[in-house]
Amino acid sequence: MSNEYAVGIDLGTTNSVISIYRRGKAETIPIDGRNTLPSVVSFADARVIVGEEAKSRLHVFPENSVASVKRHMGNPAIQYKIHDKSYSPVDISSLILSRLVDGASENLNTRVINAVITVPAYFNESQKLDTRLAGEKVGLNVLRLIPEPTAAAVAYGLDKGKDQTILVYDLGGGTFDVSILRVEGNKFRVLAVDGDSQLGGDDFDEAIVKHFAQKFREQEGMDLIGTSSKEYRIALQKLKEEAENAKIELSSAQETEIIIPDILGRPFYLKLSREQFLNSIRSLIEKTFEKVDDALTISKISSEDIDRVILVGGSTRIPAVRDMVAEKIKEPYTSERVDEAVAHGAAIVAASFYLPEEDLSPVEVINVTAHSLGIEMMRPDYSGVFFQPLIKRNSTIPCKGGKLGSTVAPYQEEVRMRVYRGENDNPSENTFLTELVLPISKPTKGFIQVAAVFNLDEDGIIHFTAVEMVDNPKTRAYLENVSPDGLLTDFETLEDLTTNGHAKSVAVQFKGF
Repeated sequence: MSNEYAVGIDLGTTNSVISIYRRGKAETIPIDGRNTLPSVVSFADARVIVGEEAKSRLHVFPENSVASVKRHMGNPAIQYKIHDKSYSPVDISSLILSRLVDGASENLNTRVINAVITVPAYFNESQKLDTRLAGEKVGLNVLRLIPEPTAAAVAYGLDKGKDQTILVYDLGGGTFDVSILRVEGNKFRVLAVDGDSQLGGDDFDEAIVKHFAQKFREQEGMDLIGTSSKEYRIALQKLKEEAENAKIELSSAQETEIIIPDILGRPFYLKLSREQFLNSIRSLIEKTFEKVDDALTISKISSEDIDRVILVGGSTRIPAVRDMVAEKIKEPYTSERVDEAVAHGAAIVAASFYLPEEDLSPVEVINVTAHSLGIEMMRPDYSGVFFQPLIKRNSTIPCKGGKLGSTVAPYQEEVRMRVYRGENDNPSENTFLTELVLPISKPTKGFIQVAAVFNLDEDGIIHFTAVEMVDNPKTRAYLENVSPDGLLTDFETLEDLTTNGHAKSVAVQFKGF
């Protein structure tokens, strides 16, 4: 079979979607007869279940089921122990991707291999790398990782025939992103991104669950949250399912009834009004607008400069969210298929990259970094350390950055470079990523010049190289042209020096915290 298609995949916290662009439009490929696949995996002896059936098993077999795995991507400390086996977030995500790919391949009657996968705009390097690894694990050729808000903007803004500035407010099940983009024809330039990878509809559900659990404790004297027995976990999962249903119901109704015939042998009945729900989630919604304000500040524009606000993600169906967007920015545009817009945009980009149709002009996506990336350095007066950004926040990617430094002690045998992500001058206030050790080939009494180089690729995954500047005419000539602040710009010559043996380098692809 020929690999005729490239697909777009929205690997979501709550639901995942796979789409394709053909015959002049993006369309969702149904899996098990549904346009969205619950991002849930459940294990039943030798059988792996993904999707709706797995979701239904959550409150019956919570110890054998995994949901919301996206929140743990990039964290190697997370392992799921099920049936005497251990699964990483990459493993679970690959099972979800496998179900999407198998379903799409069956639907298209050809094996799907090429894909663009979306990620939250505020995903860090390790989370992006894990997403790519999950795709590669199921045999996908991952053409590109693109931010979810950018994909949504492509789905909305492609061929609209006018230049515009778009703010994408993306509130999904587990993550929140805000992106501001300038659209000029089929060019999508990201001006600023911000967000929170630990904030989304799941937190709204949790707020309702806590409200339900409190009422149940008042009625029955049982604390469902504070007990970890299997019976209590199953009971709590029932409340979570009802919380999700209540959230959906309150999107169109002013009040909903929660009726559960049996929780630990007792019936549970409760009314929940839209106002009560809003009061429980108001602080969470307000947190999203702190990020919106930050993005506006970074992009150096005001809300009046925004031509269109696009709502993406299932949680934007909540009336309070839409009302607050209208109040603080302007009346938003909501896609008819709010859960599918991100995958549709990814499908358009995939087709543009892989197999452009005659009616699809090339789509150019220009993204920026969500965080500053740099290293810990000693202050010139040796009074302590500071954070030296090599790539600044909101730099256009792909990009490179570098800094020249030196050993700090006579006969120093190695240089340890600690890599951080953040915006604070104090390294300890930022997120530590990794440490690279550069052995010094010939330790001497004098100081030896070393360079740190970051190469951020088009997926936003960092490649880090440390270079020892061996003393010879070639390196001395190079060092004479370095600016007084030590920031590097001539990476081509530096690469030639290492390739031809005039300098020695150690390289590592960033792989975790």
